[in-house]
Amino acid sequence: MKVLVLGGRRFVGRGIVEATLNAKHDVTLFNRGTDRALFPAVPRIIGDRTKDTATLAAQDWGCVVDVSGYRPSEVRPVARAVHDHTQHYVYISTVSVYETPMSPGAGEDAALMRVEASIPDTDPRSYGGLKALCESALRASLGDRLTVLRPTVVVGPHDYTNRFTWWVQRIARGGKLPVPDRLHQHVQLIDVRDLAAFVVRVVEERILGTFNTVGPREPLTLSGMIDMIQEAIGVHVELVSADDEHIATSHHFPLVIPDSSDDSPYRVSGDAAYRAGLTLRPLADSARAVLD
Repeated sequence: MKVLVLGGRRFVGRGIVEATLNAKHDVTLFNRGTDRALFPAVPRIIGDRTKDTATLAAQDWGCVVDVSGYRPSEVRPVARAVHDHTQHYVYISTVSVYETPMSPGAGEDAALMRVEASIPDTDPRSYGGLKALCESALRASLGDRLTVLRPTVVVGPHDYTNRFTWWVQRIARGGKLPVPDRLHQHVQLIDVRDLAAFVVRVVEERILGTFNTVGPREPLTLSGMIDMIQEAIGVHVELVSADDEHIATSHHFPLVIPDSSDDSPYRVSGDAAYRAGLTLRPLADSARAVLD
């Protein structure tokens, strides 16, 4: 199948391109061409998605996979260009689109965040709110040809965000590990390779709809994550308490929600995606892969 991938150079996009190539599909990349060392043999259309999309209408695509659309102004030009040239569009969104707080175990029909497109990037609601607007813009343009995937925190090889990776690297050093007093907080993580494999399934089987792509299946707390990492990499640490001031001023606790009263963004339901074929490797495998 001819698959157009928008982005595909860094982490999630890289994983999706690798999985799609491994599945023997004909992949073309559309991006600004700032990194030509990665996938040098893959055809590439170089351009800015806000103004250089006319070339995308020059051929038909079996599916378009959008990893790099963060604002409505970035997705609308692409949707217009491929509207008559593809029967399937897969948009990588985020669970951050949901309005909080929400009920633990909420599904894809939970209320979405509502923001204006002019919201500044410095506003903490901008990422999820703008992604929600992108979903709406694509749905208005493409209708039932759209699949929306809403991942939780993505982890695994080539992760540059230093969230789960930080915990693995810090535990690998051993010794005393300061931890916040909210180890009961839930977390949800998905390995990039599992997300990418599900994208390939969605593309091949033309699975339509909206899916929370989250893991693991069973509830996981920060405490359980720390224990799992220790067992996975064979290093054990001594947990020591960190005071609230340290938590508030230090960047050393990724994945920790500052206000521990609401961890519902880490407790959404992935049942629809599991029924559609999403499979998850043990998180211990992700920890070892990150360390490697």
